Parts: sequence; C-alpha cells; structure tokens
Amino acid sequence: MAETTPLVTVVIPCHNSLRWLPETLGAVLDQTFGDFEVVLVDDGGDDDLAAWAEGRGDPRVRVVRQDNAGVAAARNRGVAEARGELVAFCDSDDVWVPHALEALVGRYREAAAEPGGRPVGLVYGWYDVVHADGTPTGRVEAHVAEGEAWGALVVENPVGMSATLVPRAVFEELGGFEVNRDRFPVDVEDWDLWIRIADRHRLAVVRDVLYHYRRHDQNSSTAVESLDAAYRNLLRRTFDGQPPDRLALRPAATARVEMILGWQSLNDDGDAARALAYRRSARRHHPAVMTRPDYWRLGAAARAMSVAGGSGYALARSLAGRARRALRLRRS
Repeated sequence: MAETTPLVTVVIPCHNSLRWLPETLGAVLDQTFGDFEVVLVDDGGDDDLAAWAEGRGDPRVRVVRQDNAGVAAARNRGVAEARGELVAFCDSDDVWVPHALEALVGRYREAAAEPGGRPVGLVYGWYDVVHADGTPTGRVEAHVAEGEAWGALVVENPVGMSATLVPRAVFEELGGFEVNRDRFPVDVEDWDLWIRIADRHRLAVVRDVLYHYRRHDQNSSTAVESLDAAYRNLLRRTFDGQPPDRLALRPAATARVEMILGWQSLNDDGDAARALAYRRSARRHHPAVMTRPDYWRLGAAARAMSVAGGSGYALARSLAGRARRALRLRRS
C-alpha cells in the first residue's frame, strides 16, 4: 500500500531538549487534527534524541540530525525534510493546546477561500506566557494584524514562533529563515521572515490562545548585545531601498526595537540604567511612543529596580502578574 502524504509537517528544532520535549511532543501528538507528521531536527545535541524518539513508537515522528548550526538552520532543515503541503513550527519547550493545529489549518482554509487579494502566506495564533513549571504569568499576547499586514509587522512582531502555519511553497519561495549565527548568536530571524512573507502574501490570525510560551533560564532570546546587533540588521534589511511611504514607518519601528531592548536589559540583565537609555532613544526616534502604556511601564519598572534592587523588582513583577491573572488582562 502506498504511503499517504500528510497535509502538515510539524517542525521542532532540538538541541539537548529532553528537559521539555516530552511535554511539547506529547501535546503535538495529542492534537484534535490528525493529518500531520513531526520532524524533530537534532541540531548537534548529545542527548541521543533519535533513541528517545524511537522509544515512543509513534510512526508520525522522525528525527533528522545535523551538525550544530543554530535554530534557524535547524528549522530550514526541517522544512527541507517535510512532506506536508503546510508547515507548522513549534519550539521544543513550548506547549500547544489540544486544538492548535485544527485552528491553524481551519483558519488557513477559511482565509484561502476568501475572494480577491494575494495568497495566504502565514497563519498565526495567540499565546500566553508561563513559568518554567507551567504556571501562568498572567501575560497573554493577543494581536489581530492580518490581511495586507506589512506595515503592521514592521512596527511590531505579533507572531509567536510556536503557533505558525506557512505553506511550504511560500517558505521555499522566500528562501526560509536567514542563518546569521556567526554574526548574531541570538538573532531575530523569525520576525525577518514574517515581514518578508507579508511583503508578498496575506496573513491570517486565529483569535485564540494556541500555545503556552515557557519562560525559563535556558531561553535563547536573552543576550542583549546580540539582539541589539540583530535588530539593527533587521531594520536595515527591512527598510533599505523602500519607497517613501514605507520609509515613513522606520522611526516607529526603530522605537519599538529600542523598547524591546529596554525590557530585555531590565528583565534579563537587571540593568536599569541601560533600560532607561533605550527608552530615551525610543522617544528620540519616535516621540509618539510616549502615548503607549508600555513606555511608562518601562520607566516605572526601571526606576523601581534602581530603588529596590533586583529582589524588590522581582516582587513587583510577581504582584503585577497576580493582578493580570486576577483581572484576565491581555496584551494586544
């Protein structure tokens, strides 16, 4: 009997990931939508991922191995190995809700059937942030940018990596994720690809939380120096050679980058002075940033750390998280 081709390939990049991967893969395999395969890309780890995966005994899962080349290269390798018409991405420490894939595929089909406009190139969903042990932080990322969304994406990245669906043909058309690890140990290759997709295709959003983003001490997105350089590269790549109407968005995009770096400086390095410096730079580039609550929150948080120190700031963050959970607030 001929082997059937799955509609979706789920790509999970891995590097010594067995601390979190059992829960991640379990959630993928328990999806309400069943027409998929899973490609685990072993990016040069030493935890014998292949033997662990074989021990699960699930024919939908296969492992490909490569020399360590970074997460962007691992995702590209996973897509190169994919058999599905659609590719869904999930990081090895995040956890899908049971209907995540069903919602993504359903929204893709719905958006693709809408008359007129360019083809759909990306579907994404909302996510919440949890602590390492899985308890909620109270933070929910809920964005609504869709359709012709290039302008929205260049001033803010609404797309969480682990609840995305991309037609494989679109991924191949654009050349996949940029691989810049030699230049930026921590890159923003995902945002770069979403912007390039939005330049040629429509976006669609699932207005529902589709996964839990796990924040822990091994997250890769915490090296501020590398992120600073990567974001500057992203801004250059995005805006160089653009017409005046698009260039007009560069100040707002730059201010957004400065605010992200400010929060990273505060939360990951405990550097209040650097956080405030980024905040001032954001204001210089785009004074309208002062109308955003995030601008004032960063200022208050940095000053709280300056006065109360790291432990006092941590307590304030904990209390704020409890308040968000109690009020069921979400960010959009």
